[in-house]
Amino acid sequence: MRFGILGPLHVLENGRAVDPGSRKQQILLAALLSHANTRVSADSLVEALWDDAPPRTARKNLQVYVSGLRRLAGPESAPESCPGPGSVVTRISHRAGGYVLHTAEVELDALRFEQRARAGALAEALELWRGSALDGFRDVPLIDSAAQRLDRRFLGVFEDWLDAELAAGRGAEAIERATETAQRHPLRERLRMLQMTALCQAGRRSEALAVYDDLRQALAHELGLPPSPALARFYRSLLCDAGPVRPRSEPPAELRPPVPRPHRAAPNLLPTDPPAFTGRAAPVRRLAEVLTGGAGRLAVVTGPLGAGKTALAVHTAHRLAEHFPDGRLFVRLRGEDGRLRPLEDVLRQLLAATACGERDGPAGASHVADCPDPRWAWQLWLTGRRALVVVDDARRESEVRALLPEAGESAVVVTARPRLIGLEGAHRVWLPPFTADEAVEFLGRTIGAERVDADRESAARIVRATGLLPLGVRLVADRLAFLRHVPLGEYGARLSGGRALLDELCGGDPLVRVRLAESVGELPEATHRAVLRLGLLARPVFTLDRAAAVLDCDPAAAVRVLEDLLEASLLTVAGAEGLAHTVRYEMPALLYAYARERAGRTADRVPVHLH
Repeated sequence: MRFGILGPLHVLENGRAVDPGSRKQQILLAALLSHANTRVSADSLVEALWDDAPPRTARKNLQVYVSGLRRLAGPESAPESCPGPGSVVTRISHRAGGYVLHTAEVELDALRFEQRARAGALAEALELWRGSALDGFRDVPLIDSAAQRLDRRFLGVFEDWLDAELAAGRGAEAIERATETAQRHPLRERLRMLQMTALCQAGRRSEALAVYDDLRQALAHELGLPPSPALARFYRSLLCDAGPVRPRSEPPAELRPPVPRPHRAAPNLLPTDPPAFTGRAAPVRRLAEVLTGGAGRLAVVTGPLGAGKTALAVHTAHRLAEHFPDGRLFVRLRGEDGRLRPLEDVLRQLLAATACGERDGPAGASHVADCPDPRWAWQLWLTGRRALVVVDDARRESEVRALLPEAGESAVVVTARPRLIGLEGAHRVWLPPFTADEAVEFLGRTIGAERVDADRESAARIVRATGLLPLGVRLVADRLAFLRHVPLGEYGARLSGGRALLDELCGGDPLVRVRLAESVGELPEATHRAVLRLGLLARPVFTLDRAAAVLDCDPAAAVRVLEDLLEASLLTVAGAEGLAHTVRYEMPALLYAYARERAGRTADRVPVHLH
């Protein structure tokens, strides 16, 4: 059996094409082949097959498709991959909540490509490509990320092959192929420089100069950037060189292939991927698209306190390792006391991580942490690199701007309750509470699916009491994991009131009240008091008229304060748009419980003065 993914997907048996089955079975096969010999989680495969709307029977359907592929692909045929003489190896095995497709270099063109490239047989490696990798499946994010990795590897091998052809004086013969590839990747500077060199070897200097001009205009139009200084110097050398062209125009040092050196792992400051991360398929996909989508890779993840913004950013960053070969960094803007950390401390933390293992890296990476100006050193490190930076818990635009790359291909994701509308060009990813099904699934992952399945009605009542906020669901799940002897129905009765909810949650995490107080305390005084007065409402969902009544102000003044709270993600709008008096506002359950607790105190009954 032979498989091909360096172009459209194909399956061959004894040299003849085999029908790989239905569209979904083909997606599954493409996903497993693009991660050959590596476990792919069942969650990732379900998302690939059904996007963000899987059926309730998705796991069973996945098993059916896997069974179909096992019949199609048969056992693994490569003898060197078998565990022992006479043993039979299952082509697709189930492992740790996922699936692995086992294959050998002789069976999969992508593995043969890597083997030939490592052996220096570059021309033979390139012959294996039949078109764009996994053509026809690039609309599936899981497959597209693997296809992009293959595309980048192809370009690197192609450029090395073309460089070798130029060194041998065969640039003229390679012009057509170089031009065709450069047209598909018009902004790749090293490729363009090699194309220009080939044209010069063929005596077509004017065409080489035209290539530079086309590239200059494309960079300005697409990215708003000029050509790199190295390429600009190469261009000027062609303008000044009126003599015969040497067999090979040596590229500037900045554009030559790097000299091999011992591998050093890229810096990785990410926290551990949340082990019970649940659902969120659409926000994860949207965030990944922004961070890997070209120019303007700045995302702001917003949502109410406890929505899981940090977990989403960290989980997505773990999935994008292949897109950011120069590192993935995580930094908190606030200390344990909730106070904003000095910018210099934040920058020096990042620089200390980037300096590790880069003593011989470009741009003096070994000295950036000691630079007297950490802002300049940080921008210097970002230049020419492709890294991902997660900036956690921003409250104002000014806290973030110095960390954003001024040039290069790095991406930044900021987590913040406010929308940070002053960050121009940022893509915003709103993170709502869990759906009811997601919350119950999360609960089951912590306390055991059997316990939840035995009383799903009570489980649903418990998660609804938390307002479906991931923070609240996590806290009650941790509490229930400890109280294994308490039936879910009995525990649900405990959460009947706001005070009871906070008492239960704070029993597991005393910082909950501190975080709630901090989120309200940083508001302007009048807005702060308005939040607490809203705790006098009978329910966390209310209309403008009810808010105006409890705030003791006219509707126009109430609208202004409610919009301030919407901007701070301390309120949401429930349901569809409507007239001002018909809009239903909703306060997150934990915040409402806190406001209700505080509203009963005499000191918080001072007039709000919003008139």
